[in-house]
Amino acid sequence: MSKRTLLPAGVVLLALALSPPGASAQGQNQPVRILVGAGGGYLSHSISWDDRTGSSLLNAGYGAVRLGIEFPQKASIALLAGFGGNGWNGLVFRGLPLSVDYQAGAIGAIFLGAELELPLARFGNWEVGLGGQYLFSIGSTGNWTLTGLNQVGTFDGRADWMRVQAGPSLTYRGFETFSPYAAVFFDRLWGDFTMNENINPLVGTEQKDIRGQGVVGASLGMIIEPGTSFRLKAEGSLIPFTRIEGGLALSAGLSLQAIVLF
Repeated sequence: MSKRTLLPAGVVLLALALSPPGASAQGQNQPVRILVGAGGGYLSHSISWDDRTGSSLLNAGYGAVRLGIEFPQKASIALLAGFGGNGWNGLVFRGLPLSVDYQAGAIGAIFLGAELELPLARFGNWEVGLGGQYLFSIGSTGNWTLTGLNQVGTFDGRADWMRVQAGPSLTYRGFETFSPYAAVFFDRLWGDFTMNENINPLVGTEQKDIRGQGVVGASLGMIIEPGTSFRLKAEGSLIPFTRIEGGLALSAGLSLQAIVLF
């Protein structure tokens, strides 16, 4: 668990070290501002487990608030916290007293994370930048009852997962209030799901080590700025991957943010 807590701290330290020097001389005259935001995200990410002998979809959605700092030239670092749910339908646990094909729907979770945006260069109306996000989902424990048995049984499950995304972006700044952008990114998702089963006197525990399928993705988005203190940002992303059973497929994600600057 120590590595998990060190990752967000590393992102914050990196941003604080890099953002101010990346601003131009003209940008140094701009104020450092407080960033407060709210929004949500959704992802439908293909995952593999049992050393890629099984696969399913992780469907996750969350709402979150953001608090951060925006430096000159719109370089920023922000922390986020929110609540949502993770759907794990399709995971199969074969090593318990009785096998379980999980189809119980979403389980509530707390979402924590950090985000970094760093403009690197400007060529006319085009801006090249670097962005990154670390997202940590801390799942709650779900409890269920096994039916159709001679004796009542119970099982419970809990899952945590993490995702890192980072890569370059290209933004067009030629419009007054609207800025479309495109990005490519490295994507890494990993975690674990632990299931416990109790059919007295039989008990069992099984853990799935989860890995996201696909390591490189692309996104398209837009930034709407009707004023200097308010910003809307919407983005959609796709991650291609090769199915375990063969063939290509896509994982998808959506996000929406409303940001106020002070």
